[in-house]
Amino acid sequence: MALTFELGDASAPRGHAIVYFHAGADILATYVLILPITMDMGKYLPPLLASQLGGMAGDIMGQGMSSFAAPPVPEKVESIDYLDKLARARGDDLIAGGNVVLGDIAAAMSETAEVVQEYNALYEQSGGIPTAIPLGDAQQGDTPQGDLRAVDERSANEGGARVEHVLFELMNDREKLGEMSKLVGTMRFATERNDETLIEETDASIAALERLLPEHYWADKVRAAAKDASADGAMLAQLYVERCYKLIDEDFPAVEQIEKKITDLT
Repeated sequence: MALTFELGDASAPRGHAIVYFHAGADILATYVLILPITMDMGKYLPPLLASQLGGMAGDIMGQGMSSFAAPPVPEKVESIDYLDKLARARGDDLIAGGNVVLGDIAAAMSETAEVVQEYNALYEQSGGIPTAIPLGDAQQGDTPQGDLRAVDERSANEGGARVEHVLFELMNDREKLGEMSKLVGTMRFATERNDETLIEETDASIAALERLLPEHYWADKVRAAAKDASADGAMLAQLYVERCYKLIDEDFPAVEQIEKKITDLT
């Protein structure tokens, strides 16, 4: 597949690109990202998101993931001009990926996967990804093995956080609230069972959403209430989430009523 770079240089890809396709009169787009560190998606993707993606994570993103497209099936956008402005503002490559058939999910997914592979190949050819040195090949005595493992684990966790942030960034506010609502339920489950690993992963996911949502949604308070294992914490978390949905629906009288209930509890 030949990729047409409308912004950027095929001989020196930036490692992150907006890719669009023509589907008749419609324009569909996705975002391609190359990670600096290869990781196992199944191991580092937060449990809730992994269950939602299911087998798609392995089929499209790869078990040893270094590059992927999100969403894996291109979504309809308003225009190429909009994508051009967006790519310029973000410093992304802008690539024309050809044509897809609107409504044919399997074909669109396959086209997207080919684009990811081709973009990744161009990136590697440009020298953007240096040859990795396996931990087992490091000279003994240079760095303690415990430190090497710690560095590797931190790098993988940071890579997972970047993946999730990109996925959340592509959602609209209502979709972000939907994810936050699910994560609150996961956090309640984790705190009730004192599952420290799940608590940490879920808290990181909510924190990622907190950074992307406007302040008036009080995502920080949602996050704090979700971690409160008490009965009041559960009620507050529910009220904070309900308040978010009323805000996005612009049901301000309902917002005032919910805020009064929150005040009574706190």
